[in-house]
Amino acid sequence: MSLIYFTKVSIISRRDKKGLTFKLSPTINMIYGDNDTGKSSLIKSLYYTLGGDCRLDKEWKDDDIITKVCIQVNHKEYSFVRHKQRISIFTYVDGWKLLVSSSQRSAIAQVIKDIFNFNLQLSYKKTGKQTQAYPACLYIPFYIDQDEGWHTVLSSFSGLAMYDDWQKNSLQFHSGIKPKEFYELAGEIKTMQLELEELSSMLEVVIETKKKFEESFGRVLFDVDIDYYQDLLNKFLEKCQELNTEESQFRLELLDLLSSRDSISNEIETCRNLIEDFEENLSSEIPLKYHAFDNREQILEILPVMYDEKQALADQIDSVREKLRQSKELSSELNVMMREVKGELSLHDVIKSQASKEVELTFEEQIKSLHEKIGKISKALESLLEEQSQFTDRKRTKVINDDFKSFLEIAQNKLGIRSPVIAPLTQYGKITRSKTGSRSPRSIFAYHYGLLKTMEKHSTVPMLPIVIDSPKQQDLDTEGTEKLIDLCTSGLGQGNQIIIGAVSLESNMRGYHQLELTEKYSLLRHDGYEEAYEEVIPLYEKGLFSL
Repeated sequence: MSLIYFTKVSIISRRDKKGLTFKLSPTINMIYGDNDTGKSSLIKSLYYTLGGDCRLDKEWKDDDIITKVCIQVNHKEYSFVRHKQRISIFTYVDGWKLLVSSSQRSAIAQVIKDIFNFNLQLSYKKTGKQTQAYPACLYIPFYIDQDEGWHTVLSSFSGLAMYDDWQKNSLQFHSGIKPKEFYELAGEIKTMQLELEELSSMLEVVIETKKKFEESFGRVLFDVDIDYYQDLLNKFLEKCQELNTEESQFRLELLDLLSSRDSISNEIETCRNLIEDFEENLSSEIPLKYHAFDNREQILEILPVMYDEKQALADQIDSVREKLRQSKELSSELNVMMREVKGELSLHDVIKSQASKEVELTFEEQIKSLHEKIGKISKALESLLEEQSQFTDRKRTKVINDDFKSFLEIAQNKLGIRSPVIAPLTQYGKITRSKTGSRSPRSIFAYHYGLLKTMEKHSTVPMLPIVIDSPKQQDLDTEGTEKLIDLCTSGLGQGNQIIIGAVSLESNMRGYHQLELTEKYSLLRHDGYEEAYEEVIPLYEKGLFSL
């Protein structure tokens, strides 16, 4: 049995007072029903709740849906609760303990990293900055989405295009071609490379400035122009005045933001007190004068918005404080420089005799210091690159790709793909690209199969639940569908949790843990609301109020 598997999913719509709770088997699960019965929505909710953003219907978004997914990871229990963009993650230690509650994917990514031992570092395309990869990068091999996953491989999740070459890096990480140690070092290497670029640019500026100074300093050395320095002092004074005005504006902006933050904090506290009063009145025998339940629901709906507004204000406050700090720092530096220039003007003869030598010495000291820093960082970078090279073993890469090709060929033959394309696992486009009917989805599944079997053999990444939505794509016949299902259940189901969504049960899908959905446009039901509400809302409120 897998060490990582979904145990339960609960979904509620507070607007419609409907809900659903479904317990999953740690082995193989079949969820089936006609189109529009909600099977894809249920299946999407699994990795969506864990932070993998995928395509959702407008109706789902409008229904004010809150989802909760429980998952067991190496004998530890975790619960994920999601409402719109906010995700709260809990672990069970003598009760549910909150690990994080945030609408920021970067904060969620750090917790996902610890839970699943997923330390993949990726760099942003625009800035080159290295960061922990979003959760979807962990989930991509394990999920084929009905809407996107059968058309283009690795496309079941959105929000990853901001990363540079994320597909190749994710595949190398998952397959074990480049293990987690490689990417841990990659983060340090990228940081050092950016620092070296910055120092090198600074060195070029200093050298160019020194050159221009030397070209023009002869005039200053033999004819110190007092008016020139006086004009320089006046410019210093004007700049200082500008900075003082700027600081005053920053302070006023900061006061406004702090006032707004305090105001919304008071509103949040008032709402929380109203909820506490509601619970006390509910437990007493005094009849409620107003429709408190409706009021309570409205409060729970507005609180997340208020928390997000408060977070946005906090971010603006931090930004303004940083601008104010920089402005004050520059103002202080200018004042020091101005005092130095004034002091030099009072020593006219010293300026004449020492100016050239002192300025030259200053330039030389700066250049020497920058060279020393560049040399030190370059040496450390060379050491890290050498250490990283130990994790780019060509023989290992060949072994992994050979195994992948073997598994891929097995799946392609089983699925009856004529003239199959066999290539290394990072060449996924070549393997899965097709223009003919059901060949494309069959090729995509064969690729996933080859990748997952390779991961079982070589990867340091844990095997997560494998979720396949609507495998019968583009008029795939019954025989082809049954072969694909057999690859799931027999080929991948040994030691992994499998969850398959289908319109109807094929002959080899029977006998497993299953859920049949029968009502059109009604995944959630009124009679399931109370149970789902008790599952979802206590943790949802705990995550919300922790803010």
